Parts: sequence; C-alpha cells; structure tokens
Amino acid sequence: MDNDELGLYEDDFIDDNYAKEYGDLYLSKIKKLRETITQTNADETSFSVFSLEAGLGKSLHTLKIIDSILDDWDNSLSFLIVRNFRIDIEQSVNQLEKHNKGLHTNVLGITFENWSEWQFNLDKLKDIRVLIISHQRYKNLCLDDKYRQAFMENREVLIIDEKIQFPIYTFSKITYDETRSLLHTGVQQEYDKVCSGLLKELNKQEIEKNKNKVVRCEPRIHPKTLGNFKKHMEVNIENERNMKHKNKLKEFMAGLEQWYSTKCLYNGGNISTFNRNHKLWGLKNNIILDASAGIDGIYKLGNFNLVGQERIVDHSNSQFTIIKFNSSKSNLQDNQSKFNPEICEKIKSNHKPHDQTLILCHKENYKAILEQLYKAEITKIGIGDDYNGENFAINWFGNLIGKNEYSNFTQCWIIGTPNIPYEQYLIHYMMYKQSDLGKKSTDIQLGRFKNDEFKAVQIGYISSGIYQSIKRIQRNERPQGEFFLVNGDPQIVSMVLSQIKGTDNVKSMDMDFVQKGKGDKKRDIIDKFVDYVYGLPKGMYKKKDISEAIGITNNFNRVLTDARVQSLLPITENRLGLGILKIHNKQIEKLIDPDKKDSDVTM
Repeated sequence: MDNDELGLYEDDFIDDNYAKEYGDLYLSKIKKLRETITQTNADETSFSVFSLEAGLGKSLHTLKIIDSILDDWDNSLSFLIVRNFRIDIEQSVNQLEKHNKGLHTNVLGITFENWSEWQFNLDKLKDIRVLIISHQRYKNLCLDDKYRQAFMENREVLIIDEKIQFPIYTFSKITYDETRSLLHTGVQQEYDKVCSGLLKELNKQEIEKNKNKVVRCEPRIHPKTLGNFKKHMEVNIENERNMKHKNKLKEFMAGLEQWYSTKCLYNGGNISTFNRNHKLWGLKNNIILDASAGIDGIYKLGNFNLVGQERIVDHSNSQFTIIKFNSSKSNLQDNQSKFNPEICEKIKSNHKPHDQTLILCHKENYKAILEQLYKAEITKIGIGDDYNGENFAINWFGNLIGKNEYSNFTQCWIIGTPNIPYEQYLIHYMMYKQSDLGKKSTDIQLGRFKNDEFKAVQIGYISSGIYQSIKRIQRNERPQGEFFLVNGDPQIVSMVLSQIKGTDNVKSMDMDFVQKGKGDKKRDIIDKFVDYVYGLPKGMYKKKDISEAIGITNNFNRVLTDARVQSLLPITENRLGLGILKIHNKQIEKLIDPDKKDSDVTM
C-alpha cells in the first residue's frame, strides 16, 4: 500500500516500526481511519467509534491525516478536535503547524489562557479550519447553546480523542461534611436547611438497607429554601479566595441544582444523578477515538458504529499471569494486613535487575501498598505524576490518561479492579443511551446487575479500564513484557485478554493466605440491631435485653456509635437524624411505632 492510497506524506512511514513489522495489515488501519474522517454519509446524531489499538498512535495519525487534508486545495473540510488537556491541545497545534504549506491553513487551540480574547470574537471562529478544544470545554458547551453554535458553525467533522466522561453529581454524608467545613458559620444554618431533604433520603435508604439493588429516589425541597440558599452562596463563592475551595463549592452548587430537580439513584450511602443536558452533540461527521471501544458496553447502547477493532500487535513474546483473588477495593482493604505484604514480596521476587516495573492500584490503597514496598526494601519508586526515571512506579486508576512515560517498562502489576459505585454504571447507561431506566430491574446479584444491558455497561467499564492499564507498558511493535493481573473474575479476565492478540502464554498464581469472606461480624450485628429496634413498639428497653436478643456478646458501644445507628437518633446541632431512637445510660428509647410514616418523622 503506497502513500497515495493513504493520502499522507512520503516520509510519514519511513521510520514507522509498526509499518515495517505489520506492513499492509497496519497501513490498512490508517487508510480506514482516513476514510472514517473524510466520509460524508454520517449525521449529527451518529458517531463512528474508531477502536485503533492502544499504543498505535491514533491521535498522531489523525493529526497527520488532517494535516494532509489542509494541504489539499481541493479539500475544504473544517474540523473541531476535542482532546483531554491543555498540553494535548498545544501539542496538536504544534504538530499541525509543522507542515503549514498552504496559506489557507488555519489552526487554533482554545485554552483557558486565550478564551478571554476569543469569547468576544465568536464570529471569527467560523473561518478557522481546525479548532481544538478540551474535553472540559466540550462539556461546558453542552450547557450553552450560543457558544456551542459558534464552535459548530461552518465546520463538518468532529473528532473526540478518548471517551467523554460527563460529570456525575454525588451527595453523601462525606460530601455534606466537607462542604459544610468550607462555609462561614453564618451560612451553615441555611446550608443545613437546604441539605435536610437529601440527608433524610440518605437516612431512609440506610434504614431500608437496599444493598442488592440501586434505588430510584427524588429528594424534595421547597423552592424558596433552595432559592434563598443560592443567593447566600453566590456571595460566599464570590468572596472565597482559596481557588480549590471555590471550585469545590461551585461543584456542590452544580450538584444541588440536579439532586433536587432530577430523578436520582441511591446506593451504598450515595445519592447520584447527572445533568440531562450533558450529552454527546455532533456535526455532519463525528468520530470518537477509543482503543477499548470493542469491550466498552456503552457503545452498544446508542447510535454508534464501531470501526477498526481488529488487533494486530502480536503479544506472543509476553507472559500473562493471573492471580486469582477478589480485587475489589473493599476486599483488598479487608485483607490488606496479609495481602499487601505478600503481593509486595511477589513484586520484589519477580523484578529482575534490568526490569522496570509499573504497579497500578486504587488511589485509596496506594499509600498502604507503597508503605509495604518500602518495608520490602523497594525504596526508589516514582509516585503518581512524580516519576523521574525510577525502576519502580506506582499509579492509580483514573490517573493514566495520556501517560506514556511507562512505555518501555517490562513489567506491569494490576492489583485492583477499577470499579465505580453501582449507581454510576446506571448513570453512564442513561447518559449514552439518552434514556431513563424505565421499569428495568436494578437488582444486583453476586456483584453484578441482573439486567443484561446494565451488566454489559458494568463489565465493559471494568474490562476497558484494565485493558488501558495493561497497555501503559511495552508500547512497541513486538511486546515482550510480563503482565500480572490480580483478578478473581474469569469473565473480566477473558474479556481483557480478548483485546490482546497472542495471549498464548497465560499462567495462574495463587496467594498463600486464605482471604476473608465478604462482610464482617460488626456489619452483620449492626444490621440485626437496626432491623430489631426498627420493629419494636414505642417505649423503653434495657440495653441488656436488646443485646441478648440479637446476640451482641461484647462492645455494644461500637454498635451504638456506628453511622447507621446514629442516623436513627434525633437532630442535634452537629447531626441530622430521623428521631426514631434515643439512647440513655442503660436503656434505649423507641420514640415512634413501627407503622409511623417517614413523612411524620420530624427532622
């Protein structure tokens, strides 16, 4: 296949190792990418999702194709490119300016720094051939028709590099406490009023203990209460000098607008929702570049056409080791006293003198793992974004986009499963399906949604996260890496390996200790306590009698101080509760009868 067929420059593939190794098989991918970019049969509601294999340079090749189009006087296509971060925008502009051979070529990257100028010159945007913006600006444009139309005018092709992650707004007790701590004491009383409906919903769901499904809910508030608080907050945010605090308050207010105006989802102490205006919008021809699109369940929901999925990079010289262990965040934390020392010893013993080893985990767990690595005498470790050539690096899920500093590493340990809260999978479903949940069951069984569509989104999200993590290392034409995947779910493992050609060398490894089962005695006892007292008639009961009835043998005080029990107590200055129980020195008082309605309970 020659460059005329590809429509690129003569020297584009002279030093391309993938072209040398895979020839026309590889070049046909680039040709298909060009055809996808230049096609004219799409519309504003459909998206071609180009699933070029991670590491093959889909962003770079896209820019090369656009560059060649700009130098073709017979081609007048104009583009809107959406990239993750400012540095990506700047690199894209620099790349396109390398071959600025035609005077008609016009490229502009919109960043925070120059937006103050261009927002007053929107009419000039239509004359720019290639406009490059960030993911965040694309999301902002969802909420502003005027600005969005200015960015769309007189352009035909939209290219989104990586999947857009629209914001999900989550309210929890942690959210409540953190936001309250940022407010002046004069605003806190109004804040408590505006949060009372949300806290009541949290308490209600906590009592009902809907653990095996996501629950639909609609928190309520009087419009005047919300309006008064918004006026207070406008002044509070305006006067906040700490930019980090200011942004947190703005984020809370954006969530507040949605929690009280949309249908929400509850699970595990979270009330979550999203802005219905946050959705994909497009031009005449729309492309999403996403290496893991073939296994990401959201692309089976909407008007998406998957292109370029075939994998070509041969991994037959690599070794894949599956460590069968439940690697959910909660299970790893439950077992960390034994798991962390053993996994760190395995990392140390498998690391050879010339190896470079990348360790990927949950952000919440990395400090504990790091501490254990130090104890195992592995002391020179690049942490997160602070990597400076060390032979070991540790990073976490959600912080890997655009990270190429590990490309030549020889080992990768993935010691966690990139789960998100259950309700967020369903929000991803609604965002990309552009539909509510309807009457579909939200029940969960053995950690998976029973509904097939929801389950596909859940499994696809996890699998694509692991696949993208694996592809952080050995980004070359003949990978020879060692990949260690801690995961006890054969369906997830199978789906991940299906995206990697030549996974012939697969072996398994077991942990030496026996992992704890799910849950613990403390959690079970508290559930029994809540169930028991919630069913008691109004009256006074001895603590001794209650403890004997439900089998509490020691440390009754730990049960009474648990957040689930505290939520049953009356409201105080520092706590909002349902007012169902009152705890005395030796007795527990039930304040309402079991058939008392939630609406009759005074907050």
